[in-house]
Amino acid sequence: MGNQNSGRRPQPTALKVLRGNPGKRKLNALEPIPPAGAVRKPTLSTTAGHVWDRLAPIAIAMRTLTAADVTAFATLCELQATLECAWAQKNPPPKTGDRKADREARYAHASTLADAIKTEKDFAPIVRQYYALFGLEPVSRAKIQVPEPAKTPVVSKWAGELK
Repeated sequence: MGNQNSGRRPQPTALKVLRGNPGKRKLNALEPIPPAGAVRKPTLSTTAGHVWDRLAPIAIAMRTLTAADVTAFATLCELQATLECAWAQKNPPPKTGDRKADREARYAHASTLADAIKTEKDFAPIVRQYYALFGLEPVSRAKIQVPEPAKTPVVSKWAGELK
């Protein structure tokens, strides 16, 4: 009755092997493995580049950002940059002392403020989904399981026992 997104998300095969395949289901031998290597910063807008510089070291240290995830992480950075620009537009203009100019600036800021609030409402839920993908929020870190890097091939404790 459901679709492909119904139910729990599947666990990585390496994690199932470490646990001894508790569900006894067939393991995915063809699961894609992200390539090893350094994560390179792609071409981004200036503000998104600052977001990358701030968030990428955290995601790399948590091992949630790999070379295969650069495009999705770049999208996160661009979305976050747009959100930060909307936040900056919400600041009121400084007062000049000229009553007429200040009043005109307030009216102009009111329309900009409405646009900024709309942008913020539109982008915040989308950005939150990307933060969840990379474990950059507390709730998502509890859901993500990153297997330890294996130095030797991982073999189930039951390998060869059940024939």
